[in-house]
Amino acid sequence: MTTPDPATGVEAAPPPPARSGRRLPQALISFEQPDFRYLGLSTLSLGFGQWAQQIGLSWLALELTGSAQQVTGVYAIQSGISIISAPIGGYFADRYSRRSVIVWSTVAAGVQASVLAALAIAGVIVMWQVYVLALLGGLIQSITQPARQAFVYDISTDETLVNATAMNSIVQNVARIAGPPLAGAMIGAWGVGAPFAFIAFTKVLAVVLTLRISKRTRQIRVRGGANAAQQLIEGFTVTFRDRRILGLMIVHTIPTLLVIPYLPLISVVSRDVLGTGALGYAWLSGMAGWGAILGLGMLAILGDPRRKGWLMLVGFLVYIGGVLVFAFSQNFVLSMAALGIGGVFSSVAFALNNTLLQVATPNEVRGRVMAVWQVTSGLQAVGAPIMGYLVATQGPALGIGSLVTLALVTFLLFTAAWGSVRRM
Repeated sequence: MTTPDPATGVEAAPPPPARSGRRLPQALISFEQPDFRYLGLSTLSLGFGQWAQQIGLSWLALELTGSAQQVTGVYAIQSGISIISAPIGGYFADRYSRRSVIVWSTVAAGVQASVLAALAIAGVIVMWQVYVLALLGGLIQSITQPARQAFVYDISTDETLVNATAMNSIVQNVARIAGPPLAGAMIGAWGVGAPFAFIAFTKVLAVVLTLRISKRTRQIRVRGGANAAQQLIEGFTVTFRDRRILGLMIVHTIPTLLVIPYLPLISVVSRDVLGTGALGYAWLSGMAGWGAILGLGMLAILGDPRRKGWLMLVGFLVYIGGVLVFAFSQNFVLSMAALGIGGVFSSVAFALNNTLLQVATPNEVRGRVMAVWQVTSGLQAVGAPIMGYLVATQGPALGIGSLVTLALVTFLLFTAAWGSVRRM
């Protein structure tokens, strides 16, 4: 137990988390922490549910309406709520025990998934309910993610942080690989309600696993000092004051706003361009995950690479190029290859972006800065309806390709101009 500084209300730094006596290969060193193992299993279970829900909601919207704009509308409302609510999640992550925030938000996710499953299986779900439940899912996600992202730092050490970030991303991408094909197969075999029952189960399991994590972490909590409104604003203040942190946020924003909105539209490409249906949609979505596992595995083996800034920027550029190829492809194999290559480089780029942000951020505001990062994730909600409209009016190739081309040009200009990120 640490004592807060009476002047600042900030706790003194606790010791690093304990490591078990087990010794693992360098590529798996972060799993020597028992708490990280439980977090990994919890993240895996939750990830299965999240990816199955993305596939299920996108296909459900397409089945109910047949509209690409409705598909991106559901995606936008689910991700867009974080623009408003993520700062609150960041405040909770710095003010309270991150472990407790994760547990209770995961409980709420289990309740939301159970309601969604009941309505879908009963066959009584209608479009307004899809929007409401997507909104609630996004709200819960935006509350839990700042805590989950910062918690990776809390239960790792300075020496294992890069590995822990990579391993956390690998775990998420294992779910990304297996979740979409499994959800697609469930839809094909038992109907659109089946994956939602699976989602409810995985989220309940995630709660059980999270409860196994000990309360001994190296989190520094803000106890008093500034009022809640000032503490909410502080995350943005720190971000804009530090050119490195601001640059990393911009790096994250460009693909989030202009590239990632293509994800739910894979369903439209699969149905209307490639003619491969729900199962093809699931395999295409999962292919990026296979690439991510390969890329993150390489990053874990490298350990702590030099020139992380350059490596991150190159990774994002190749990722954007891969999605651009997918946008104009009319061949299933080429589309799979483009998404797989994009997955390799995007996984490394996003993991390094997260790692560099964790390193550059002061411990006592880490949750709130990660909340700003989550706000940038919510900008998918801005890009998704635009991309959906362009796909509906101009077709998938021009609809997706035009925004991705804009992302490529913007990213090249940023890379040339922002030296502080290149040098990290």
